[in-house]
Amino acid sequence: MTDSRFVQLHLLVSYPPSNPNRDQLGQPKTAIMRDKQRSRISSQSLKRAWRNSEIWENEGLGIGTRTRELFLSEEHGLLYDKLVKKHGEEKAEKYAKAILKVFADTERVDQKKEAHIEDKYVGKEIVTKQPIHFSNVEVERIKALVDALQEDPTKEELEGLLDESPRNIDLAMFGRMIAKRPDANVEAAVQVAHAISINEVEIEDDFFTAVDDLNKHGSAHMGDQEFVSAIYYLYICIDNELLLKNLGNNGNAKDLAKKSLRALARTAAIVAPSGKQNSYANRAQAFYILAEKGDAQPRNLSLAFLKSMPADQPEEAIKALQTIKEKFNTAYASPNSEKEMNLFGDGKLEDILNFIGDSI
Repeated sequence: MTDSRFVQLHLLVSYPPSNPNRDQLGQPKTAIMRDKQRSRISSQSLKRAWRNSEIWENEGLGIGTRTRELFLSEEHGLLYDKLVKKHGEEKAEKYAKAILKVFADTERVDQKKEAHIEDKYVGKEIVTKQPIHFSNVEVERIKALVDALQEDPTKEELEGLLDESPRNIDLAMFGRMIAKRPDANVEAAVQVAHAISINEVEIEDDFFTAVDDLNKHGSAHMGDQEFVSAIYYLYICIDNELLLKNLGNNGNAKDLAKKSLRALARTAAIVAPSGKQNSYANRAQAFYILAEKGDAQPRNLSLAFLKSMPADQPEEAIKALQTIKEKFNTAYASPNSEKEMNLFGDGKLEDILNFIGDSI
């Protein structure tokens, strides 16, 4: 059991001219709200930035490996090369396919699609068609099987590779889906909304030239890139009961959950996606955080910004969020308690971290 089933985080973050999350054309992602174009940062981009942050690493939060190329990874011991050395290329490909097919369908390495992969692997059916989020336990089981194989892996050996308990905090928080094995799917305990700008935006062009130090008569390259500037509203909802369940509800689950909640809130407040970071140095951090905990049904407060607001009025944005929160709390059951961090008022990030850490 938990002290509060749900933890909700509402953040306001100001980004200067930047392009942290691009679409297929390289432009900032957008969305339409009330017939106005808004800037958008996808939840996938945010979650990847958080789980790969130094904060999670320094906290010792183990994360899984999301990849199509597990058997070609130097980090994991070049498993395919081990199989080739021990069994020859034909059997190595056969064994690698058998192991990977436990998790997903496989396909051949394509020279155009995977130009970063060495030529010796081209044409071998040793990558999965889509990335699979392997838990650390699964990776270790695969490594052990590769080391132990003397002949074709048995059905029991292959079925024993799947880890039905997430173990890794990123799987427990953000979930995973394995289409071939629904029994190994994990329902996400943390829901992350796409960050949406409170202000209407126009995508602007930044014309640039790359100067050649030895060419005194012109540039070596010319081009343009797009950017926007905006204040974003970000909403996160954590189901504490599901998080504990995903972590196994064992003796260490509560301590790990508390540590991971604090790390999640810290990264959400100060870690931005790294897209074009070197070009724009946006380094955005939340100027307002509202944390809520309780058993009442969670609710997103984006209604506060259905009508766009100017991006130069951060204090008005805070007031709008607080006003719509109170209206929801009047009409519906409200969370048990809340805590604020307001750059223009009171509170510190550490207050927020302690508040949500005490929810479990």
